[in-house]
Amino acid sequence: MKTTLMIMGHPHPENSLSNKLIAEYMKNVDGVSVRTLKNCLKDGEFDVAAEQKALIEAEVIVLQFPFYWFSTPSIIQKWFEDVLLYGFAYGTGGDRLKGKTLLISMTTGGSKHEYVTPEHDHMEVLLQPVRALCEFTQMRAAEDIISYGMTYIPGVSGDKDEVEKQALAHAIELKERLELM
Repeated sequence: MKTTLMIMGHPHPENSLSNKLIAEYMKNVDGVSVRTLKNCLKDGEFDVAAEQKALIEAEVIVLQFPFYWFSTPSIIQKWFEDVLLYGFAYGTGGDRLKGKTLLISMTTGGSKHEYVTPEHDHMEVLLQPVRALCEFTQMRAAEDIISYGMTYIPGVSGDKDEVEKQALAHAIELKERLELM
């Protein structure tokens, strides 16, 4: 397995069920390091040098996040803006991510039929900004891993046991995919 960096971009990991379980599982996989973005913020800012160092050391970068309002959570967008700088990720001398593999590993609250219909795969359109970022920074895109219907709000929505089962299956699929890289 190639050296893998998982960027856990849930803005409230303490309240997450599925993304937290996936990240916890991956912490125990050899060759995988997990950075929880919320824990990397100090006074609202990232240590850019530390984030860039972690990226340089990885061969595979996994973006783990819940799909929020048809996009990545704002904490991931902030990380993109703060860390993927000119001269590092793009522009003159900005080839530090060139040749690395980017894998989107995400969960949605909505069911698959809300995003993918026989007529149209809305995920293809909705994930286009991340795919463009991948291309712009000269990374290679791996096939996404998406788990749908992962909402669990105690007493309100979802089945905890089912979400946990799906999260474990997601983590196992991710591990197996990484082993093949």
